[in-house]
This record gives sequence, structure tokens and C-alpha cells, in this order.
Amino acid sequence: MRKTGYNEITGVIHCLSGLRVGGSDELLQIGGTDLTCIKHPVTLRPYIPGSSIKGKMRSEQEQRLGRLSGNEPCGCAKPDCLVCRVFGPHKKARHELGPTRIVVRDAASVRGGETELKSENVIDRKTGTAMHPRKVERVVAGSEFTLRIGIQVWDLDAGCKHNDKTGGDALVEFVKDGLRALQQTGLGSGISKGSGEIEFRDLKLDGTTFTL
Repeated sequence: MRKTGYNEITGVIHCLSGLRVGGSDELLQIGGTDLTCIKHPVTLRPYIPGSSIKGKMRSEQEQRLGRLSGNEPCGCAKPDCLVCRVFGPHKKARHELGPTRIVVRDAASVRGGETELKSENVIDRKTGTAMHPRKVERVVAGSEFTLRIGIQVWDLDAGCKHNDKTGGDALVEFVKDGLRALQQTGLGSGISKGSGEIEFRDLKLDGTTFTL
């Protein structure tokens, strides 16, 4: 087994709406925020963990390709399963696919990054009144974060096919599909309630500009 290539996608994650990626809520205070954003422990600026981006991309691709298996990620490890090849077969230590192909870096804040408190509640279906109010912290719309994704290519990938692409190009196209899916749905929590709408900007593949 031999590594034959490495591609890198870079760009900017632009928040079209408020964005919330959950942090630690070990210390709750009366009148304080119920659900906070994750922040860098030194700078205290919000960031998006690479694991959150990778996990959402994987989930979207599993849904699109019919690879859902209950509440667990796909772990079939079949040679033709690009989900397992690119993201790794879930809970399967022994397989013939080789290393996980995708490397997703933490997304640092490069613009904005201020937070706001969004009030949420539950509506009583009988009376129409609001109950159980809580405050959710999210990054304000207009904020931007770095995007940096690596794609490792091995000689095992020569026979891969996706969207009329083969080999390493098929892996890159598969990752692009995942990014397109994130733009359609969103990132972080509260997507169905207005949060998490994003847009990828200034995208480049190995330094060459491309669009989704």
C-alpha cells in the first residue's frame, strides 16, 4: 500500500445566519446562558471543530446514498462504499480500505465571531403559550471561519468511481458533494429553527479556484 497523492481544499465558511456549535455547559448560573458555543480555551473566540464539519458531511452523504443504519454511521467497509473509504468504516478496526482519506482541520474565526443570545421555548399546544424558555448562544450572522480539508490518495483508490470521475479525482468530487450538501442544509445545531445556514466562499483546490 502506497500513498500516491494529497489534495487540499481551502476556503471560507461564511455564516448566513447565526451559527451554534455546542460547547461545555458544566457551569450553569441562574439567569445565565443554557447552551453555549464552543470557544478556544486561550483566545475565547468561537471556532468550528473539524469533527463537527466531518461528521455533518458524513451524515449528509450517508443519507444521500442510502447508507443509514439506525443511529450508527455506516461501517460496512465494502470496497465500493465511498462513505467508509473517505470517512472511515465506523467501529470496524479490521478492513481492507486503508487509512481514512479525509483530514478536516478546525475552522478558526477570521471575521466577526461575536456571539448573541437567542431565546427559545416550547409552545403549549392547548393554550398557545410559551413554556420552558432557555437562552442559546450562537455566533452572529456574517461571521467567517477558515475551511481546510485534506484528501489523501492511495494506490488502493485507483478503481474508485464517482460522478464520472475515477481514482483520486473521484474522492475529491465526493468531498465536494459533501460540501454542497452542507450548503443545502446547514452546520451546527438548531438548523430547523433558523440557525446554521452557511455558504462556502473563495474555494480553492490545491490553489486553483473552483465553485460548487
